[in-house]
Amino acid sequence: MEDQWLLSAIYDDGLVEKIRERRTNSSRNTSINEYLNFSPSSRCFDEFLFPVIKEPKAQFQLAAKPRESHIGRLIPLLSNQFQISCSGSLVYQYKIQITPFIPSKKLNRKIVSSLKEQIGELEEFNLVFDGIDTIYTTKPIDIGKMNNVVINVKGVVNTKESPNRFSISFRFVDSFLLDTKITDSQEPGKKLQMMHAIDTIFRQTSSGAFHVVLQSFFSITPHLQHGHGLGWGTVNLGLGREVCYGFYQNVTETFNGLTMNLDVATTTFYRPIALVEFLAEILEVPLATVTDGRCLSDAQKKKFNREITGLKVETRHCGSPRRFRVARCTWKPMDCMRITINDSQKQQVQISMIDYFKNRYNIDLKQRHLPCVEVGRSRECVLPLELCFLVSGQRCIKKLNEQQIANLIRATSRNANERKTAVLNLHDRIKINDDPHAARFGLRVENELMQLHGRVLPAPRLLYCHPNSKRQNCVTTPTNGTWDMRGKNFYLGVEIRKWAVACFAEPSTISSEQIHAFVLNLRKVAREIGMPFVDNFCFCRYTNSDQTTSVLDYLNAEYPDLQLVLCIVPGKSTVYGDLKRRGDLLGVNTQCVRTHNVAKNSPHTLSNLCMKINSKLGGTNVVISAPPSSVARDPVLFVGCHLSRNPTGIPDGASSSSHSDTSIACLVGSMDGYPTRFAPVFRVQPRQANTIVDLGDMIREAILNFWNSTGFKPHKIVIYRAGIQDVEEILQVELRALREACSSIDPAYQPGFTFIGLDVTHHTRLFAADDADQIGASRNVPAGTLVETGVTVNNLFEFFLVSHAGIQGTSRPTRYIVMWDDNQMPPEEIHEMTYQLCHTQSRCTRSVSIPSPVYYAKLVAQRAKILMADENFDIDRFRKRALSDGMLFT
Repeated sequence: MEDQWLLSAIYDDGLVEKIRERRTNSSRNTSINEYLNFSPSSRCFDEFLFPVIKEPKAQFQLAAKPRESHIGRLIPLLSNQFQISCSGSLVYQYKIQITPFIPSKKLNRKIVSSLKEQIGELEEFNLVFDGIDTIYTTKPIDIGKMNNVVINVKGVVNTKESPNRFSISFRFVDSFLLDTKITDSQEPGKKLQMMHAIDTIFRQTSSGAFHVVLQSFFSITPHLQHGHGLGWGTVNLGLGREVCYGFYQNVTETFNGLTMNLDVATTTFYRPIALVEFLAEILEVPLATVTDGRCLSDAQKKKFNREITGLKVETRHCGSPRRFRVARCTWKPMDCMRITINDSQKQQVQISMIDYFKNRYNIDLKQRHLPCVEVGRSRECVLPLELCFLVSGQRCIKKLNEQQIANLIRATSRNANERKTAVLNLHDRIKINDDPHAARFGLRVENELMQLHGRVLPAPRLLYCHPNSKRQNCVTTPTNGTWDMRGKNFYLGVEIRKWAVACFAEPSTISSEQIHAFVLNLRKVAREIGMPFVDNFCFCRYTNSDQTTSVLDYLNAEYPDLQLVLCIVPGKSTVYGDLKRRGDLLGVNTQCVRTHNVAKNSPHTLSNLCMKINSKLGGTNVVISAPPSSVARDPVLFVGCHLSRNPTGIPDGASSSSHSDTSIACLVGSMDGYPTRFAPVFRVQPRQANTIVDLGDMIREAILNFWNSTGFKPHKIVIYRAGIQDVEEILQVELRALREACSSIDPAYQPGFTFIGLDVTHHTRLFAADDADQIGASRNVPAGTLVETGVTVNNLFEFFLVSHAGIQGTSRPTRYIVMWDDNQMPPEEIHEMTYQLCHTQSRCTRSVSIPSPVYYAKLVAQRAKILMADENFDIDRFRKRALSDGMLFT
């Protein structure tokens, strides 16, 4: 690729020699400061190749929808979108203010429902409420009569300070005719107003009948019907969690108007069980073990405390249920707990928990060896476990373990035909066209799935090295997103001469014979695909799992030219995080393998392992044979961006609790012309920020890394940005930061940006209309299926692409939106470039669902969380190490 860039540089005599000289100089690892201090006379041909880019006087405008692409064969499709029609009813919009303020949609709906019961005449207004502050009606409300109405709602919040009296006031906002057609001339504000009104109308009935989680609805009462129908059932995941089935419903904008997006939904809840049973599940022991009179160990109490803190529990011994939020678990068992009460003379006396509940409620507490829970903000109340039950409908947002994830996948995966049938059944079962509120507003949803057409893009040709000749390429073409490496070598394989093996598992778990058999087969497979282990290992022994740091320190000091440490690790441990933190800091490449994979010793696992090792050590697994001309002629920097928010529940060793209110902004930038090699950059920023705060500094670093590695400043920069909830904000803030970063390198440096956002959190699904187009047991659409119309909006450069072959469940298409394009790439080339980048991921011989730069950025986020678990980790030292030939994060 660099040779093509050389040819494009021939504009005057002697210029090529300057480039070659600069390329030679770049091999001495020129520092970033040296590049910033280059004089104008020392710069190459880059300056006069950049077209002048005019800055917009006002805001950046999102790229307009281009002509439709004509590459690939046509394929008829169906989507889980249903057309909405309306009769043009007049709607009145009001703002409602509830005093005192309650920050809960569920409780606000209860208050408004009580208002409708108290003022019966509101029924004829067909009032619908969004749960926040907006109301829509079919008739005008007499504000003077309704304002400052005071209603009594008992038990809205079950706490001592719960308000029961609320003052309601209305303010008129607007009146308009409902219309589901979208026109180019329609103002964005009016379009959003229309979508919000129709969505609120359709959600009114479901919000009262089901438990609401974001845009989905769930029945949290277990029913007899289980399985893959439409929910209304649960599947136990273990550890006090269960998966509940429900449905997703949302009004979306599509090419021809507003549609109803219906889909089957699943999420994880805590099981509404007794707290003693929950304790047994958390500790992964039988119920009899926690009720046999033995006290819990300190480790068990800590584990239970991590899980129970913040959950809601209810008691039922007082006649009516009372609900509390758990503050923490007590350290002492109940028989050692004493509480202070007022006696008959109003004197404070201390009494045991056991005597208190016997005297007050005539309850003989039996589980006296178990701890209690402190509830409430001030922890003023202490409750025995045996009297507490988990409140139903509590969504679990903590990370699931591997077994739970496996159970979740088995419980929720449906092939495409099953999901299509489930969506159609869902439409009938929730009786969306019998919704009284929708009928009164003149709205109706079609009964059939949306029909549309797409195209199946041709698969890219991939280059490997011929096994018998290093100078001869071997070309392969994927079939439905998969290909075979047999009979092929890596495009650029590394030779491994100095390497070590360290086993951090016990000999009883994995024997030395199994380790040597694994190593022997690994060397055999590596040799066959062009990554030979030239010499035998220099170190191979068992070591304790708490000696990861000392082992790596010893290997780094004893073998200065060590290329790789193969680490055999047990399944559940903190060894992985310790190895990665120390290895990345020392510059020692580590490849971890779990003991069960060592014992299984399968060729497929060994092949994937070699792919990861080759990319870590600076090799190139595979390259694209013919990239689009727009990115082949000039030096192009490919960038992937990902903003990862730390979850509330983080597994041990993954991230520090001090980072729970932060997010990690990750960026990878290409370092060669293929592109196959990427350098990571990441920053920590406030959790609530929706844009990448330090994007300017990060892209500046990526540009200089590319320049240092190739000897060329990028003429074009293609950025794939994951997570585009607010496209407009991202475009205005981040594109401006990108421009300023280039100007900070050189005021005259103006590379063209192609800024593409992608989203995988949507609920749009595509189904092949013809049986002949359904692929495999999952019956999904073929890899490379592209959709530009129908489910896309009509005024933006938006498309959906299924770039991978769905193995299990229904494939989720990735939604792309081209936010900005200085380079004026034809739409066919953007589609082709995106699809090709989904084939260059270095960890398997399958295309993936997102372009490899974004895939790598997500891997960097995972590694960053591990590194930041140690608050003293040297980030600057890691940053220098990350510029090595290999990709540490793979």
